[in-house]
Amino acid sequence: MESHSWGLPQPGEQLGHYRIVQSLGGGGMGTVFEAEDLENGRRVALKVLSQALDSPDARQRFFREGRMAASINHPNSVYVFGTEELGGTPVIAMELVAGGTLENRVRTRGPMRPAEAVDAVLQIIAGLEAAQRIGILHRDVKPSNCFVDMDGAIKIGDFGLSISTAVRTEPALTATGSFLGTPAFCSPEQLRGEELNARSDMYSVGATLFYLLTGRPPFQAKNVVALIATVLEQPAPSPRQFQPDLPHGLSNIVRRCLEKPAGERFKNYEELRKALTPYSSTAPVPATLGLRFAAGLLDFFTIGLLGGIIMMAASFHPFGLLLGPHGSTAGQHTQTTFSPFDLLDLYSHFSWQMLAVFFLCSLVVLVLYYALPEGRWGVTAGKLALGLRVVGPDNHPPGFWRALPRPLLYVLAPALPCWLIYGTNPKAYMGASTTVQMLLSSSFYILLALLFCTARRRNGFAAFHDLVTKTRVISRPALQARPVPSVGEASPPAIDAKSIIGPYHVLETLENSAGAVWLLGYDLRLLRKVWIRTVPAGTPPFPTPLRNLGRVGRLRWLAGRRSPEENWDAFEAVSGQPLLRLLQEGTRSATPAQPAVQVAGPATNHQPWTQVRYWLCDLAAELSAAEKDGTLPPLLDLDRVWISGDGRAKLLDFPAPGLKAASAPLTVPRPNNATATLFLGQIAGAALDGRADAAAKPAGAVSVPLPLHVRKFLGSLPQIPDVDALLLALRPLLQRVAVVTRLRRAMIVAACLVFPLFGACSIYFGQEFLDQWNRRNPGLFELSQLLGERSTMRRWAKYQSQFQSVPTDRQFAIYIASHYRAAITNDASWSSIFALSLVKGEDRLFAEQSLAQYPAPTDSEIAEAGAALKKFLPGPALFAMFRQPSFVLMTLMVSLAIYVCLPALIAALAFRGGLVLLVTGLTFVRPDGAPASRGRLLWRALIAWSPLLPALVLSALSLGLKSPGCAALALAGISGLTLLSVALPERGLQDRLAGTWPVPR
Repeated sequence: MESHSWGLPQPGEQLGHYRIVQSLGGGGMGTVFEAEDLENGRRVALKVLSQALDSPDARQRFFREGRMAASINHPNSVYVFGTEELGGTPVIAMELVAGGTLENRVRTRGPMRPAEAVDAVLQIIAGLEAAQRIGILHRDVKPSNCFVDMDGAIKIGDFGLSISTAVRTEPALTATGSFLGTPAFCSPEQLRGEELNARSDMYSVGATLFYLLTGRPPFQAKNVVALIATVLEQPAPSPRQFQPDLPHGLSNIVRRCLEKPAGERFKNYEELRKALTPYSSTAPVPATLGLRFAAGLLDFFTIGLLGGIIMMAASFHPFGLLLGPHGSTAGQHTQTTFSPFDLLDLYSHFSWQMLAVFFLCSLVVLVLYYALPEGRWGVTAGKLALGLRVVGPDNHPPGFWRALPRPLLYVLAPALPCWLIYGTNPKAYMGASTTVQMLLSSSFYILLALLFCTARRRNGFAAFHDLVTKTRVISRPALQARPVPSVGEASPPAIDAKSIIGPYHVLETLENSAGAVWLLGYDLRLLRKVWIRTVPAGTPPFPTPLRNLGRVGRLRWLAGRRSPEENWDAFEAVSGQPLLRLLQEGTRSATPAQPAVQVAGPATNHQPWTQVRYWLCDLAAELSAAEKDGTLPPLLDLDRVWISGDGRAKLLDFPAPGLKAASAPLTVPRPNNATATLFLGQIAGAALDGRADAAAKPAGAVSVPLPLHVRKFLGSLPQIPDVDALLLALRPLLQRVAVVTRLRRAMIVAACLVFPLFGACSIYFGQEFLDQWNRRNPGLFELSQLLGERSTMRRWAKYQSQFQSVPTDRQFAIYIASHYRAAITNDASWSSIFALSLVKGEDRLFAEQSLAQYPAPTDSEIAEAGAALKKFLPGPALFAMFRQPSFVLMTLMVSLAIYVCLPALIAALAFRGGLVLLVTGLTFVRPDGAPASRGRLLWRALIAWSPLLPALVLSALSLGLKSPGCAALALAGISGLTLLSVALPERGLQDRLAGTWPVPR
């Protein structure tokens, strides 16, 4: 029975061609009903306005809302089918999202888990971004406007308060300074009636997340006036105030979204998404042992740097005034000569009780360096630099008490042998022989390595301390957004309709094939294009199950008619182009109405894995859903895959409209579990190879450079049993690094330079430190050098005696007794930690015995010993050489040659790559994607390191001439080549010359 009276319809009544089923909810502008469209049997959400369109402004606002909502076609936005007036009652027919709203979800089940809430908000952000790209602000984001689909997808709807940011000349439909919306979720600037931007909606997103996490909005008051005043004046509370178990980082993100000044919120949705992603349910990627090792090295350097800064800070007032033995008293203000050596000297004279306290404090600081930031933020300096995080069982930072046992294990346990043998006596350790020290050092690294003996790929490379504390070290997700073209708010085309079909104006004919004609139409009411397919009389209606499909992976059916006069179906007109056209022509952003444009350059039709992986995931998800509800297409062909303008793959039930294929499509019979995976393998092979005929080859035989994990996945496709298993294997690949960026190539260069630069900088900045140490301990450094020469001569005496005379121990002893007696008899200097570390074991005993054996050597004995040792004596030129920039550069070049270049050449030949490539997760392949041979990689390494040889020659020449000119030329040359190689796109100069491609492992 049709309702004729004005007012909202009741369930069971008929409004126009809609039968009202039930009420879904209402607001200030109207009520939303579930309704059945009697013309096509589709269930819709019917928004019925609470007042008639009795003024031009009301009519304009109503149709503007419909147009704006209809212009957004995104998986996370509610789709609009149409707007119309039925008996004077304005209605909007929208997609029926059957799972209710987020507000209903929280009211019935309570606050959501953090990962679940963040997942929902990330989808809301995606929908708002789609609106923002076409110049639309929502202005009414709140939990009751966020709808939950049956598959869990979140869709943002009700664009009734939206405004256009692209068309600023649109007249305002509300009074200046007024606002519409829900004050509890509105931004302060919206309440004040100011001009809005995306950060206003971002505030509402933060308030929505607050609600999902806590079950209440951030602000509450007894009435609307008090609520508005609270929102405008009071700072937002922390969500942890109501849910103490929430992660600190997530709470801080919410509070930043709720900042009063818009400029203090996140800059854009992309920045907000990156901040929220670590708290989502996205499966984390375990950090490899190589990355953990690199992060540990960076932390080691950071700790050393902090320790050096602390020691240098101790050289200045007021600490130096209190401890410096040569400084002034505390009441005087003269310059102190206190230095880090004084602190270490003082440390060497501590009692064992003081040493115990000192060691304890040092260990506490070291443990806290790891426990505090890992517990609070999940990172240390090294992990932050390499994109690693420590997480607990809930994928959030573990908290201090869970993070504390980690450093207690890997800081204290490896040092246990040294403590058991020497306790807290540093002098005993420093005075031990080099062999004993090497054994203890080896035991430290052996025990540290044993902590990682439990690491396996299957357990996420979990070390012993990870298993004990139930924590994990993961890589931050390497999620890459789909490439989305920049699209402004398009103006309606000039309508010079050739004909009208149903409510649509025909713009042009796209394709006239046997049995069907494809037309491009235009909906003047919603201002959007449609595809119209006319079919011969007698053609069966479009299947009912396909009419109600609203999944993003399929083309949405809008309307249709079967009669003696009209036989047509209308579908959404999707931007983009067919996959076959993309492969055949190497095109971008073509539409049926706009022919594809040829892209200049070679091999432009090769589609990158960064995009193809999303297409495969889209198609696999659609095939999985279609298998479950029986809506699989009768055929799976390459010509039935459409790539939309926002980078999504759609599966069509018919050949793509407007496609003129150069070759016959590859047809797969009606798919079962096996042929569906075969079809996806064909899509992968054709897209990656850039040719439709490549679909006939196995996907693993793609002849383009691909990451190793991708090639392994493609090779395993024939063994994957069904689409669900394929989807399960494919989704983690969305988080894996897909391309080698310039930044990652620069990281390789930086990793190669870390150790040589550290050594060169230590020499450059430590020269004054060494001078000061030598002045405070005169003769001690020369004595250690001389004793070192004696030990070397004794080890190689049988070889050296064939070429030259070797000074005798008597001559060494006389020279030491006559020149270094003061250094040896100075108890404070001779028993210091530095002396113990420089002169130890047999060398120390020999020096002390020399003084006893020769208490007063004669002048002739001294002259004889000096003549015999003349060529072996260290001179003052040693320290002068340290000060030369040429020597520092020479040290850098030599360190590069010995510690980086030589191992790189050996590793290229023996292992096809070294430690740096392993840590950065890179390897090299040939242009056809096959692994590069050892010979090719050796050739690449030789090319990469060839500039080092002339740089070494120029540095040595500069050192000999005592002129920095040649050194500067060497530095400029090698730096220029390095920067050029990093700046080149895709691969560096050495790869271009060697015919290799860097790819992720």
